[in-house]
Amino acid sequence: MSRRLSALLLGLSGALLAPAADPVSEMLIVVGAPGEADYAEVFADTTAAWRRAADQGRLMVTVINKNGLPPESMPSAHDAWRKWLAARATPEAIDVPLWIVYVGHGTYDSRETRLNLPGPDVTAVELRDWLAPVQRPMVIVHGGSASAPIINALSAPDRIIISATENGYELNFARFGSRFANMVANADADIDRDGQTSLLEAFVSASQQTQDYYVEAGRLATEHAIIDDNGDAQGTPYDWFNGTRLAKKPEDTSVVPDGARARVWTLVPSPEELALTPAQRAERDRLEAAVERLRLRKPELPDHEYYEALEDLFTQLAEVYGYTGGEAPE
Repeated sequence: MSRRLSALLLGLSGALLAPAADPVSEMLIVVGAPGEADYAEVFADTTAAWRRAADQGRLMVTVINKNGLPPESMPSAHDAWRKWLAARATPEAIDVPLWIVYVGHGTYDSRETRLNLPGPDVTAVELRDWLAPVQRPMVIVHGGSASAPIINALSAPDRIIISATENGYELNFARFGSRFANMVANADADIDRDGQTSLLEAFVSASQQTQDYYVEAGRLATEHAIIDDNGDAQGTPYDWFNGTRLAKKPEDTSVVPDGARARVWTLVPSPEELALTPAQRAERDRLEAAVERLRLRKPELPDHEYYEALEDLFTQLAEVYGYTGGEAPE
């Protein structure tokens, strides 16, 4: 690795611009029907963890059916969810990120997946139709059982979708959701130590904690979380990552692994992240995705070609961050 590339890496870690104003993001938390008292307590704790995380990220938060109980003289959770989303389908908010978190059980009968609410359930197809006119960047989290089919229904460009299960047949109570809620703004999950916890880092950390639970309990794991952030409706499991770097390749070369967007999307941004304008973030995301694609190709490239290409990408990244340093000192 050249001294210039080393200098660029150092510069990227320390560059800081003047803060840029950001629009206010929103988070909707929908609490499902618990069914049993023990689950009601878990759902309440998980909802509280999401609210704490949202407060840290300064998001506006709406909770539908706190503790899974529909308030009297109010619309059902089903209708309240539909109306809330309909009110967000406005052109002036097209660039404002939207977080949608479901805390509850899910079901799947090989044809249809449902999110279990007090009163009428919401199907994945209904949710797909409600979201269609909402053209905004989104994070969608379903931390409950049988959650994977929402990826098939809702996957689209500019969306990051996280589910607690890898298919609809993992029907047992899922523990991933509560762990993810406690990791999404937790500095302990900051794997690369860049001062902020990305969605990918929270996903990997919570998935590992979930699998550790089953190992320590001597039980067969009945849930395997996946993440989709490239709009191909495929989903990628946590054990494809070594930290935040892809460690596996799909056998089908036409399949693009997920993680590029989730790697740079965070609920509580660092000062360096806040300093970037939306245009700078978009360029940064594009370049970092190109770096990851290049790293996957490293085994097939001559060393000089690989490092020249890597240096070029880091030079462009340095320009995004405003770093203009020269050669590394002797």
